[in-house]
Amino acid sequence: MALNQRLTLLLLLGLTVTSAATSSCFFSEDGARRCVCNSMDILNPDNLMCLEVLELELRDGTLEVSEMPVSELALVFQLIQINKLIFNNVTISVSFISAVIPFLPTHLNEIHIISSTLEVVQPLQPPVLLEASRIKTLYLEDTTVDPSLLQPSFQALHRWLFGSLKSLGLVRSGLVETDCIWAQRVENLTHLDLSENPISYTSLQNISHCASLSFKYLKSLHLRHSNLTSLQSLCTLLSLTPTLTQLDVSRNNFSILHFPQCFQVKPLRMLNLSHSGITEVNSLTSASLEELDLSYNSLEVFHDPPQTLKKLFLSNNRLIRLPSLDNLSHLQVLKVDNNRLTVLITEMDVNLSTLEQLDTLHAGRNPYQCDCALKETITFLESTESVSVEDYPEDFLCATPLAQQGTQIMNFFPEPCVKLTSGTQHHGSPLWLTLFVGLSSCLIYFC
Repeated sequence: MALNQRLTLLLLLGLTVTSAATSSCFFSEDGARRCVCNSMDILNPDNLMCLEVLELELRDGTLEVSEMPVSELALVFQLIQINKLIFNNVTISVSFISAVIPFLPTHLNEIHIISSTLEVVQPLQPPVLLEASRIKTLYLEDTTVDPSLLQPSFQALHRWLFGSLKSLGLVRSGLVETDCIWAQRVENLTHLDLSENPISYTSLQNISHCASLSFKYLKSLHLRHSNLTSLQSLCTLLSLTPTLTQLDVSRNNFSILHFPQCFQVKPLRMLNLSHSGITEVNSLTSASLEELDLSYNSLEVFHDPPQTLKKLFLSNNRLIRLPSLDNLSHLQVLKVDNNRLTVLITEMDVNLSTLEQLDTLHAGRNPYQCDCALKETITFLESTESVSVEDYPEDFLCATPLAQQGTQIMNFFPEPCVKLTSGTQHHGSPLWLTLFVGLSSCLIYFC
């Protein structure tokens, strides 16, 4: 249906102007994909441009049956073709939700509620809903939810909402405890984000006792900034997630990290441990891990990374030398920028060029010492064609000696340096020549 036909239909059905005479909606910076409106201004016919977008964001105000002509809003929802609806800084009553649910666009599969409040205004008759929604993603951030919404009287709403849900985010929601009823509602999820909630160890233990509970489809779990101090505390939860492949436990407080047995038997492919105050890593053994993020910690050494790694992030630590790369034949991405490396490659270490799969390297913002030992590093950086060194040359600077400080290492030319080998002396004749002359002299003398 063309835009002018929609306008004609709205006028025929008597949609009234409930806001200013001029449009207050605008397109977001990402182009015409998202239209942003005040929560009341969506009813303004001047804002019909929003009927053509894929995402609609309603900001500020109160959405309640007594405050807004729901029949008119329902008509708007019937006409728009959005697949994502965002509420930002809005107070939403459940009576309003119940009234508009039957009119939500059939294409709608994603709802985000940010810095808002979901409230129950009494008296309220819970909605009668016969079918599950088509919503696949529900994301709540900094949103206050009326506790009564979790009561059995709203089971019909729960079945409607969670019936087809695959991705759920409850970030900074004040979630402290979880129970079996709540856990069973979300056991069909593939993605769960409970980050920045004060979830207790006891709560994680309790759900393991729920009868027949299994998050058998869960692939991705995020528990950022959740006051965790040990990976061991997650073993109970992981026992319920047999197919988990991505785990984000960044921004916690692990200090000395012990890698428990339960993690070694999981099919984990991505583990994020960044920003967690880690000073030491012990027994990090895995047969499946492909991506490991240990950036923004306090590691001075890191031994024996898993051989299956394809991506290793060690930026912003205190490393004074690279970890052993001998067995990382699958490594594709390596980030070791902003550490304490004075040299990237030495004759005694494995040369990065032997990592046949490596295609991306970040190693700038290290205190490189511009002397003869840096020759191998410069040679590699200047000659490699298969590896993209994305921060070279601007972030590769000499820290010492003082005369070279701040100079890009590519401008340091170590011509006076003589490469030392087992058969070469730094001064004088080669060793084989000295031995040959000495032996010849002896033969001549005795002859």
